[in-house]
Amino acid sequence: MPKKLSVVLVDDSKIVIAQLLKLIAGVDGVEAIGTAGDGSGAVRVVGELRPDLVVMDIMMPGMDGMSALRVLRSNYPEVRVVMASSVAGMSSRAEEAFRLGAIQVIGKPFDHELLTSLFEAERAARQETAGETP
Repeated sequence: MPKKLSVVLVDDSKIVIAQLLKLIAGVDGVEAIGTAGDGSGAVRVVGELRPDLVVMDIMMPGMDGMSALRVLRSNYPEVRVVMASSVAGMSSRAEEAFRLGAIQVIGKPFDHELLTSLFEAERAARQETAGETP
């Protein structure tokens, strides 16, 4: 049986985390294995759980998403990171996020079809890399 795509969700809004957990629960082969409410929590959870993918908000109190992205890319280069931002000011933040190593920048509120497609594509890529069949 193919390994599920493991995902860690990082956002300071419990409502956003709940929405993402609900969305992931409906996507075959994808599993949310942890959550964090800020960048320092993200670094800790990723270090402990080593997920395949992180979906992280850019703007959070304390250590923000960009700072956490720098640390994650430096310490865990194999972990792929998707950054999320509200639409206001997204283009300049997106440029920086891509420069720092994010694989995608998505807007809030979330487009459920886009996120589902992203999760499915990441899962398929992981399976192909591991030589597994879907």
